[in-house]
Amino acid sequence: MVIRDESIKNQLGDLYAEVGELFVNARGRLEGTGHPKENVVTSSAYLVENFSRAPVLVMCAIWGVHDNSGRPGLFDSAIPSAWSFNLALRSRGLGTAYATMLNNRPNEVAELLGIPPGVTTLVCFPVAYTLGNEFSPAPRRPASDITYFDQWGFTRVAPSVDGSARIQDGPGVVVEIDTEARPRAVWEIVSDINMPAQFSNEFVGADWLTNGEIEVGSIFRGRNSIQDVRDWETDCIVTEWIEREVFEWRITDPDKPGAIWRFEIAEQGAGSRLRFSMTIGKENNGTAPRALRDPLLENDVLFERRLIHKANMQRVVEGVRELVDGPANDDRR
Repeated sequence: MVIRDESIKNQLGDLYAEVGELFVNARGRLEGTGHPKENVVTSSAYLVENFSRAPVLVMCAIWGVHDNSGRPGLFDSAIPSAWSFNLALRSRGLGTAYATMLNNRPNEVAELLGIPPGVTTLVCFPVAYTLGNEFSPAPRRPASDITYFDQWGFTRVAPSVDGSARIQDGPGVVVEIDTEARPRAVWEIVSDINMPAQFSNEFVGADWLTNGEIEVGSIFRGRNSIQDVRDWETDCIVTEWIEREVFEWRITDPDKPGAIWRFEIAEQGAGSRLRFSMTIGKENNGTAPRALRDPLLENDVLFERRLIHKANMQRVVEGVRELVDGPANDDRR
């Protein structure tokens, strides 16, 4: 539906302002704080206050009523067309915002627009020409961080020539978990170098070798043990340290690391998402020589070693969640 009538737009704007009041209130609390959500909240509050000023409102709707089953269904066929509409606007010098808060007032919207029973509104686009074109991509992880090969969480830094895992391609592992806790609480746990020892079957513990405040360049010594195989220690150099966000360390040599380990914390709704990743180095570790000993077995050696890493890393992130959220319950599982 294309809506240009000023009276109808104003009434939709009033509804939007009612459901969006929380953004206006939050803007006052976050303004000038540098909070990571400050810009998003400020933009959302501006839209709440100016929704009806857009020359045109375009409402996307579909026949049917969502069953909340969690299965692919009603919205899945309509949402791609809504995103395509966004792209079409950009190609013509127009801009919009993906506004869904009117979905909280479906009956009022239906009555105002004369929408019959059995039709569901999905999103309303305020459309106007943009002031300037200083657009930039949203921050996104590199494809190599989120593309998995053969097993969920198995990554590689460089493309493989034949599709198999090779030391030279930087094989790695990623595990992630959502928690109800805020980043501050998660950071207090993951910034403790001894925490993984509570949950890992391989990592035993660690000690700081440098004194004072932790920063890039700080060094700690980690102790590891594989039962009935070997015990070993490694020096770990902190290569990134952003409080409440990132803790990364490299093994033995920052320039030629035996491995790169990394915790990342991101806000996820009212809670956090914890990402724990590692990349196996080309040297200065025990895995590379074993993998390179026989090229025919290189893929298998890396596959098995990463399965072990993944299992331990999964235990660690689940342990972190239990520490900050309390024991798991059936619903969360």
